[in-house]
Amino acid sequence: IAFEIIIVILFVVAQISQSGVLILSEEEKRTLISEGYPIPSKLPLTKQEEKNLKKIRRKIKNKISAQESRRKKKEYLEALEKRVEAYNHENNDLKKKVESLENNNRSLLGQLQKLQSLVSKMPKAASATQTSTALMVSTDVVMSLSLW
Repeated sequence: IAFEIIIVILFVVAQISQSGVLILSEEEKRTLISEGYPIPSKLPLTKQEEKNLKKIRRKIKNKISAQESRRKKKEYLEALEKRVEAYNHENNDLKKKVESLENNNRSLLGQLQKLQSLVSKMPKAASATQTSTALMVSTDVVMSLSLW
């Protein structure tokens, strides 16, 4: 909304008062002076004055457009920086989770090795049912590890 107000204020088409005086915005006057053009005050304008005024108005319009583009770019970059920050935070959380799961996996593998060691030390006279049950338990532990 402010951008539209600025455009309306700066680009008021040359107004004619009842005395035939040309009314220019302050920005138009400043730009005419900075470009080295005389400030016209009476109507009708000469062809050169019309050309100069048209050129100045185009420059002012381009200046405002460039400012708006820079503002939008700044907003876009700030939004990107916020997204990067959020992704970095999420990445750190995921790294912690991976580390925790790896520690859990190592612990379960240690338990599995102990179970396998116990099974291998069981007397050969033990029934096949006990051996197969112990092997199924160790297989379940390995399967649950592979699912992680």
